[in-house]
Amino acid sequence: MDSTGKVQTVESSWSLPLLLKEYAMSRVTVYFYSDRWVPIKYCSLEKAILLHHKASLEGKEILLFPANVDPNEFSNSFN
Repeated sequence: MDSTGKVQTVESSWSLPLLLKEYAMSRVTVYFYSDRWVPIKYCSLEKAILLHHKASLEGKEILLFPANVDPNEFSNSFN
């Protein structure tokens, strides 16, 4: 937010770096949000990133979390 109270956005050509080979097969959980975080798939990080890109192209939002993290546990603490 700037001094006038308007929200400022920044356009950037930066993107996430390429996935390091040693993490490509790490297990993650793909979630979407509908009143709460809903797990939809367990897969490798490499496949999950591809799925995220495909979902983004269709205007959908999914998020990736490590397999041992449940976002419902920490998002409920903010309600």
